[in-house]
Amino acid sequence: MNFYYFLIPVVLIVASLILSKIMKKRHQSAKSEIDFDKERANYALYKDELLSNDFSFLKKWMNGKTINAFTSASIPQSTGNKIKNFIGDGLKNVALSTVGVRLNNIETDAYWVLSGNDLHFFTTDTVGDLEEHLIFDTFRIERATLQYSGLLKTPIGFYSKLTEEYLPKVHLITFDIDGQQLPLEIHDRLIYHVDPTDIWSVKKQLQIRTKHLVVGEGFLEELKSIFPNLIA
Repeated sequence: MNFYYFLIPVVLIVASLILSKIMKKRHQSAKSEIDFDKERANYALYKDELLSNDFSFLKKWMNGKTINAFTSASIPQSTGNKIKNFIGDGLKNVALSTVGVRLNNIETDAYWVLSGNDLHFFTTDTVGDLEEHLIFDTFRIERATLQYSGLLKTPIGFYSKLTEEYLPKVHLITFDIDGQQLPLEIHDRLIYHVDPTDIWSVKKQLQIRTKHLVVGEGFLEELKSIFPNLIA
């Protein structure tokens, strides 16, 4: 009987390795069929498609305002601490006071929307509902800086090579708020939560991820085209 108890985990490990190898092969095969340069030419189509479906809530949050481009966002760990310090020092700036300590919530989804010459920053609560809505106008953006800061830092701090491929590349946009620096992160792709029904369809997942990447990259290009001061 003890032998069978020993055998079960061995079988599970072997099965896991075999499954991992099969999935990796499927992933490589599906990826080889995607022409990313050709896909980028579909930016306008993908933007409208995603905005009408999975990200339609952004239209509601924008309350009828134009959405020229959009992508996912995040809050650097350091930003929440800075906000605390600003408030602790008695800073009475409206932009920072509006955010308050809510920017400490770095685990929930966040989004950028470019509307005309304004940048809208949305944060959500743990169930995905709108929590905060900040607007940075031309004055703020023209005095901001943009720099590439690598892959998005994950909570666990490490990831496999396959996972690394799916992580967004992050650009840090830093606003000057009355002499105080407020850094926020722009993702080069929209966040993608895999549908459980698609878990075995590697090709479908890659097709969706490609659209999310194209739209996120497009956001950065549109933002830079309007504000050349953000071109590194």
